[in-house]
Amino acid sequence: MVLNQLHELILKFVENTDKPIFLTGKAGTGKTTFLHHIRTTVSKNMAVVAPTAVAAINAQGVTLHSFFQIPFGPLRPSTESSADQAPLKQINQEKAKVLRNLNLLIIDEISMVRADTLDYIDSILRQVRASSRPFGGVQLLMIGDPYQLPPVYQNDWPVLSKFYSGPYFFDSLVFNKFPFLTFELTQVFRQKDPVFIDILNGVRNGKSDSSMFAKLNARRQAVDTNVLTDYVTLSTHNKLVNDINQLRLSQLPGEAHVFKAIVSGEFPKEAFPAEEELVLKEGAFVMFIKNDTSGKKQYYNGRTGRVTSIEDRRIRITFPDDGSDIIASPEIWQNVKYALSDTDGKIKESSEGSFAQFPLRLAWAITIHKSQGLSFEKAIIDVSAAFAHGQTYVALSRCRSLEGVILNEPVKQENIFSDPLIVSFMQKALSEKPDMGLLNQTILDSDQQALLDLFDFSVLYGSWKLFQILLQTNVSEESALSDRSREVNTILTDEIVKVSNRFVKNDLSVLLTGSGIWQSDAAMDRLKKAAGYFFSILEKLGETIMLIYSEKISGDVTVDFYPGLNHLLLNLTMKKAAFDILPEASSGKDISDTLMLAGASFQPVILELNPKKRPKEIEIINPKLYEQLVAWREKIALQRGVQQYAFVSDAVLREISAKLPRSLSQLSQVKNFGEVKATDFGSELLRVIGNYLGENELLF
Repeated sequence: MVLNQLHELILKFVENTDKPIFLTGKAGTGKTTFLHHIRTTVSKNMAVVAPTAVAAINAQGVTLHSFFQIPFGPLRPSTESSADQAPLKQINQEKAKVLRNLNLLIIDEISMVRADTLDYIDSILRQVRASSRPFGGVQLLMIGDPYQLPPVYQNDWPVLSKFYSGPYFFDSLVFNKFPFLTFELTQVFRQKDPVFIDILNGVRNGKSDSSMFAKLNARRQAVDTNVLTDYVTLSTHNKLVNDINQLRLSQLPGEAHVFKAIVSGEFPKEAFPAEEELVLKEGAFVMFIKNDTSGKKQYYNGRTGRVTSIEDRRIRITFPDDGSDIIASPEIWQNVKYALSDTDGKIKESSEGSFAQFPLRLAWAITIHKSQGLSFEKAIIDVSAAFAHGQTYVALSRCRSLEGVILNEPVKQENIFSDPLIVSFMQKALSEKPDMGLLNQTILDSDQQALLDLFDFSVLYGSWKLFQILLQTNVSEESALSDRSREVNTILTDEIVKVSNRFVKNDLSVLLTGSGIWQSDAAMDRLKKAAGYFFSILEKLGETIMLIYSEKISGDVTVDFYPGLNHLLLNLTMKKAAFDILPEASSGKDISDTLMLAGASFQPVILELNPKKRPKEIEIINPKLYEQLVAWREKIALQRGVQQYAFVSDAVLREISAKLPRSLSQLSQVKNFGEVKATDFGSELLRVIGNYLGENELLF
């Protein structure tokens, strides 16, 4: 692609900083084209993800849900007071290595990403990368236009509304914790007519007047599909689209030809980019759904044509716009997988499976949702039943010219609406324009942030506190554990956290105010001394933790134990590696690269030290009661402002659901519950059990 000055500036921010970026622009401004340019030119370890399977295939990436192993349904956000909810156990070791080596995460079609999904991704990355920074320090590049298609949230809103003011990505809790840069692509390539562009701008922004409606509705006319044979119908509903296509195909004379796709490896059905069985007849109106990969540029995604002959799997397509014709060839789509290379530590794209099919679909009609990203010369548009903001804009903006638009119903004011939340967000986001001066300052900020993060031990401290809770669950004699635990607490609190806080306040903050910290002999001497101190203390901390593991843990442990232990040791390993190279570092990038390499090479303890020990999953008896107990725990923990696991562990809830205690006495005998908890909130818990059993009275 031909780059302009804005493209060049964006590339510099992506390549040289870790600043989160929101890249937006109207329909037809080349956002997807620029995304592909970034994929092939930026040297960072990156992953490209999108909220839907179709969007992921178009972006040559993977879905958010598959990449981050996100469960479906509403996701309650994790906070500092409920960090144990964060879904670390969902991530396998191979995926964890990829995430620890990730520099850049590109999310395409960000307008369709929900707030809870973005918070979930933030939680995973912070934990896997052992970082307190938003998204674990991974640079975020969000691409999309909020004025286009919104996320699907209506069914889950009764739950989500308890945590979020709105459903959009910018309503997420994490979004307000990091300053982001906004770039807007303004040159429209799809349309050339300034009158049509003005109409589209009015529809997009929800600002309409009588003049705009008059120009737009002048395109309304009676639709005779027998005459308008080379027009695509855009509609809001799947059923209408399918009915139109099947009816028009059945009306054609001649034999129906079936072309079956060739699927190899892993390629989920919901991600199929084309029909598994493509049924065509001579005379069928079709659309290409992929750009020409041969380099001849004979067709593009959205170009329409007519099937003029089918013979021996040779499909001849004639284009009505210029009269040319071609023989269609099958195309291959790959199901992309990201994996970490064992040789160079780079994130590589590989294919888990492929899908081969003619890149065609029937084109008498298509849903507005599936038309996103496509361009049409001629379209019949029906937005009389538009039910979400952005639908009318997406439909109209698919057309290259106003002359190519035919409306089968007039567009009314109620068909054009925008969400005030989006209008407010976009006005604020576009109020500042990044420039070269900000680029230079951001590069300096990124460099300094790496040092500040190095001396931040909050994640290490938090992972120890969570592991302490797991120890209490898995060690029968707490008195035997207390001495070692106190020793770790003393090291962490007095010798690490307090010392680092003083160093940051009295020394590092002063060093960072000057210019060229890496070139200053005095500054580097101070950093070398600090590195030596913290490395030795972290060594001692690691030895003490491993003594606890080797001395106190025997027999079976709960399923949470090894993930908790390994998360603690991962934090420790990465910190030690960074302090080890600090005396030789010449930039913040050296620290960041070392942290990533240490995270990628980390080996879980369970595989090395004690392969005979395996987490024992306690069978869930009475699963419906268990779900009710989990919901009760979440509510009470939220009211009291404590961590859920610290309040009542999963193992205890499983045992309660199995034993069904009917009295405070029986409840206090549940392992790791005890009399204190039974006295404190046992009655409430027994009430949940009683309701489940259909009883109203409790035994005391």
